Amino acid sequence: MKIELDMEKKVILTSTTISVLLISFGVITANQNIIGNSIIMSSFLIIIPIILFRYEKQRTLKEIEEKFPHFLRDVVESIRSGMPFHKAIVICSKLDYGKLTKEVKKMANQISWGLPVDKVLDRFTEKIKGSKKLYVSLKVLRESYLTGGDVVSTLESVINNLNILEDSEKEKKTLLNQYVILMYAISFVFVGILIAINKLMIPVFQASSAAAETMGLANPCQDSPNIICSIYNIPSIYIFKVKDPNGIGAYYLSIFFFMSMIVAIACGLVAGQISEGSLTIGLVHSAIMTTVIFGAMLILSGAGILGV
Repeated sequence: MKIELDMEKKVILTSTTISVLLISFGVITANQNIIGNSIIMSSFLIIIPIILFRYEKQRTLKEIEEKFPHFLRDVVESIRSGMPFHKAIVICSKLDYGKLTKEVKKMANQISWGLPVDKVLDRFTEKIKGSKKLYVSLKVLRESYLTGGDVVSTLESVINNLNILEDSEKEKKTLLNQYVILMYAISFVFVGILIAINKLMIPVFQASSAAAETMGLANPCQDSPNIICSIYNIPSIYIFKVKDPNGIGAYYLSIFFFMSMIVAIACGLVAGQISEGSLTIGLVHSAIMTTVIFGAMLILSGAGILGV
């Protein structure tokens, strides 16, 4: 039996296969650095496609939500002109509703094949169940159709409710956009702190090691290096090009680098929850923040502003 895979499954299967090969290569070499890099690369290969596909699904569902009231309004006009409900759907399938057009044409094809309208609505409802307001609206429409109620009045009520919800969501998004900007600002604050520590505090502590020890600021990896210290030293050696990777400057630069990345990821997730109420959108914000901050640090390091 031939198994058909859609594009998402093909991409994820390919990235997973490549990841397994990378990790296997690292295990064969028995080199800790290669194994670590293989695991990091494999994680990105698997996670990034999943995030991108989920983001695309979220964007498609959002457009369907926006176009759905227009589709219902055209159905109402067709019914008022004397067409039955199922014929109205077939007629409207010839119009353009963006991403929704494909689904309307599927419903029209199913109706033309003789499938009952309630079954057609059930199938469409299953596809857009990720949208709570569309799911509820279609359930109400289905029940009205089956019970022989006034479909036009039901459709108009559904359209009005969807429009009210859409307006309230837009107003909410406008009000909360300032907090999304605040999340981005918080991420960049850590870059400013990193520059201040690098230019102001670390030179003082390096000049006076006794003062640094008195304040409890020291590099614990200097006398007892281990695998955790090796991870800490990656940014200071490969990003900031620190001359003394075991010094206090390298240690605190690396700590604030990792803190900046963690804050960027957390702020991205919060921004996604605030703006869209979606974890997927939050992951996209996190990816943007971490990429921008990482790039900014590389530029600052190349310009000699970061690094000791």
